[in-house]
Amino acid sequence: MFEDIVETVREPLIVLDSELRVLSANRSFYISFKVQPEETIGNLIYDLGSKQWDIPRLRTLLENILPENNKFDDYEVEHIFSGVGHKIMLLNARRIMHKEMGSQMRILLAIEDITERKRIEKLLVASEAKYRELVQNVNSIILKMDPEGKVTFFNTFAERFFGFTEKEMLGRSVAGTILPETGPAGSDLDSMIKDIEIHPEKYINNENENMRRNGERVWVAWTNKVLCDENGKTIEILCIGNDITERRRMEDALKDYEERYRRLFETAKDGLLLIDKHNGDIVNVNPAIVEMLGYFSQEFIGKKLQDVGLLKDIRDFKETIRELIHAGFINYEDVFAETKQRQIVNVDIYLVDRAKFIQCNVRNITERKKLSAQLLQSQKMEAIGNLVGGIAHDFNNILTAIIGYGSLLHKEIAAGDPLREYVEQILAASSKAAHLTHSLLAYSRKQVMEAKPADVNKIVFSIQKILDRLIGEDIEFKIHMAAEALIANVDRGQVEQVLLNLATNARDAMPHGGALTIRTERVQIDSSLIQVNGNGEAGDYAVISVADTGVGMDEKTRDRIFEPFFTTKESGKGTGLGLAMAYGIIKQHNGFIDVHSRPGEGATFKIYMPLLPAKEALFEKEELTPVVSGNETILLAEDDQVIRKVSKTFLEHYGYKVLEAVNGEDALRVFSENRAGIKLIVTDVIMPKMLGTEVCEKARMIKPDIKCLLMSGYSSDIMQKRGVLERGGNFIAKPFSPDDFLRKVRAALDS
Repeated sequence: MFEDIVETVREPLIVLDSELRVLSANRSFYISFKVQPEETIGNLIYDLGSKQWDIPRLRTLLENILPENNKFDDYEVEHIFSGVGHKIMLLNARRIMHKEMGSQMRILLAIEDITERKRIEKLLVASEAKYRELVQNVNSIILKMDPEGKVTFFNTFAERFFGFTEKEMLGRSVAGTILPETGPAGSDLDSMIKDIEIHPEKYINNENENMRRNGERVWVAWTNKVLCDENGKTIEILCIGNDITERRRMEDALKDYEERYRRLFETAKDGLLLIDKHNGDIVNVNPAIVEMLGYFSQEFIGKKLQDVGLLKDIRDFKETIRELIHAGFINYEDVFAETKQRQIVNVDIYLVDRAKFIQCNVRNITERKKLSAQLLQSQKMEAIGNLVGGIAHDFNNILTAIIGYGSLLHKEIAAGDPLREYVEQILAASSKAAHLTHSLLAYSRKQVMEAKPADVNKIVFSIQKILDRLIGEDIEFKIHMAAEALIANVDRGQVEQVLLNLATNARDAMPHGGALTIRTERVQIDSSLIQVNGNGEAGDYAVISVADTGVGMDEKTRDRIFEPFFTTKESGKGTGLGLAMAYGIIKQHNGFIDVHSRPGEGATFKIYMPLLPAKEALFEKEELTPVVSGNETILLAEDDQVIRKVSKTFLEHYGYKVLEAVNGEDALRVFSENRAGIKLIVTDVIMPKMLGTEVCEKARMIKPDIKCLLMSGYSSDIMQKRGVLERGGNFIAKPFSPDDFLRKVRAALDS
């Protein structure tokens, strides 16, 4: 039975006697070591295989260890056999006694060949070393944690990245170390781990905000793998991470940029459109372009620029895109755009290559062009006004002499004398000429405006009869007055002239009859209308509307009606100065004229003049004071001999003593020599050698209570620069009648 057991054991097994001679061996021994029974049985174990079993380690085991312990277990012996090569054996031995062996002591030696196992173990060790070297040197975070979130492995890169050593991390929870406890993952780590176990697919790839030892927050992209035992129970979680902090910062910066761009896009005053670079379709628009062109935002999407009224003259937009990609941008200045309502606006269009899209900037320059045209018009009128003002000044000096001498002659001729009528005609013609220069200066805004508080309603009412006769019976004439008084600071005569001029134009625009309506009203206007018209301030205005049903005007004509010498009338029937004068007069009143007209629909001219505040709107009816004589001594300084002589004649005729001066220096000399007797200095403003204003200033240094009366035919702006039109100063404008001159002299003496 013992022999049967020996034979059935799968591992090599031999039985030795006390002298270490082989008594028997099983089949596995013969096969494993390639020996025959006849070479084995009865031989010392050391002599087997030509003494190949004479192994020092084996001798030690059999001769020293076994006798003392009666056994030895799992002793590893390594040896090279000639027949079977290198072997690593695990030896186990027992000293046994059995009745089947005649109660003799026997040694049972079991030989387990572990060569292959050792080879595999060695490979595994090498592999593990290689794996560990890889894990420790890879540029990725590699860590393991148990189901409680405690670290079981922490590679070298993780140490460098987080600032903790593996020794410090082993056994510690990731929460509070590399996961912020206040973050979503760190605050409820248990729930996250349980969720990983239930839904591992959710955590195969995820991104977390992590924390370094120094508190710095970093972002890591993790790949996670749940490691389970044979029963499916989680034993570890393998986490491999890569630093994505810079990427996240760039993404956040990109989001911030996109958000800023979106805000700029949405709030930009210019119209903005984004266009697909491949097909030219509009993909996005901002509110400004929606308001500018009148389409709903959805109506833009998928359309071409030409479909929404932009760059309609460009036939091949794909070629434009190619040019844009090459150049980076294309600029179209002062081109037309058409709104949904078919209105034409002036725009600048700027195309910019923005990588994926083309950005189209559209700036509405309609108002800018209008303001530029107004500035050009204003400069044009200013230039002609300077010319007209100079001519009017010289003409005023001549008229002063004509009116003066004519008035003196009129007083000397008896009432029944036929010559008296001739003189009256001369004075009437001179008066008309004076009104003409008055109008020319008003056109050029150089006339000294004699403005007083007046009710605009009363001004319109006062010329109603004149207008009735002016427009004729074939035109229906209506006036609608505002219910309230409209008190403005106006030069009544100038405003009347504007209304007469507009009514005349309206009549000429209705050759076959029609309707003329004049309406007054109070309106409150804001700064936008003021900006468009380039004058005035926001507030309450008196408005006089002059509307006709005549032929009307096209836009081109309407833009030019206030230009000097522009007229649509036949040659010889219009000067082209009527509306230009009206423009200048109303502008001098700090107002403006707004015109609405279309061909065949008549025209409406609206005159805007600022209303006076209630506390300034009180006014008294002007009463002419009678001409009073005097006996004071007056210094008359005038470089124009004709005016000086006629003015002296007026004064002497009414009892005044007159001392003459031909220029400023002469006037100051005469005054210095006669300072005690002179009560008033009457001086022209602009004279050779010294201005009239300087004469008065220096005279007051000599005699502080001396009174002055300034006179001039020059423009108001020049006099204002010279300090002439200061509040409370005495001034008379040329041309003047003898009576007006004498009243001013008396008023200056009595002031």
